[in-house]
Amino acid sequence: MKSFIAAMVILALIVGFGFYSFNYLKETTNTLVVKTVSLEKNARARNWEQTEKSFGSLDTSWNKVNAKWAMLIDHQELDKINISISRIREYINTRHLPGLMAELAELKLLLAHIPERESLNLDNML
Repeated sequence: MKSFIAAMVILALIVGFGFYSFNYLKETTNTLVVKTVSLEKNARARNWEQTEKSFGSLDTSWNKVNAKWAMLIDHQELDKINISISRIREYINTRHLPGLMAELAELKLLLAHIPERESLNLDNML
């Protein structure tokens, strides 16, 4: 009986951590996507000063969540996001709008993919 209770407690902790980590990923992803959209709007308006500020905000937010995400998701996904952010930085520095728009679209796709990939559904279990 004691081992059954211990197993149930451990199972509850694992499930609870799973829900917590999924919600954390979902919330931080939404924050990063909102910052990316803001960056995109400023770049489309060719307001480069505001674009740089928006990028600074995005980069700061990313640096805060990057270490925590490393414990929760595949490192290849993190590498792809880091590469995309590095490219965005250079496109902003060179004021290359077409490349920046393409890279922002890719970053939004990469970010949106994270919660989908980590969600508990039949596709992810098989």
